[in-house]
Amino acid sequence: MQVMVRGKGVVVTDALREYADKRLSKLEKHFKNLHTATVTQSVSGREHRVEVLLDGDGVKVRSEEHGDDLYAAMDRISDKLERQMRKFKDKAGANCHVGKNAHHHYGKHGEVSSLKDAEIIDELPPDEPVTGRIVRHKRFEIKPIGAGEAVEQMELLSHNFFVFENADTGEVNVLYRRGDGNYGILEPGG
Repeated sequence: MQVMVRGKGVVVTDALREYADKRLSKLEKHFKNLHTATVTQSVSGREHRVEVLLDGDGVKVRSEEHGDDLYAAMDRISDKLERQMRKFKDKAGANCHVGKNAHHHYGKHGEVSSLKDAEIIDELPPDEPVTGRIVRHKRFEIKPIGAGEAVEQMELLSHNFFVFENADTGEVNVLYRRGDGNYGILEPGG
């Protein structure tokens, strides 16, 4: 796996680069098909942050961590990624392969349900103001995948939702994590 390290507000030394390479190369024992790891190290005031994006055959994993220094943040993020990948591998089975031929196995807290099974949440009452604003607009490529692979991708990205083209229906769906630990799928239509 190729590890690329860049800095924002910090000069990336050879020692930092080698440390990131050493810590992330251990992840290859979980997934042999990882090709690149892009590490962004940043310092803003006293905050030391490390963000990692792993990219491989049919898989993207993103995570970020903070620490007292960049080495501590790198330790925390590599440990976190290893736990994520171990958890994913345990769910998928011992012979896990990420991508089109992935094995799908989910326990009772990992079942994919449809929107029909979800509780309907009422709209906000009119007297409560809506706060927040759109602060980011993102475009991304959508490839047809099954619901099981969408769950895997969402878990690896540490997101609470995932937009995908359902390979079975050809429609764009939104997978989301429910409060009870299961998953739901939003489908278009009436």
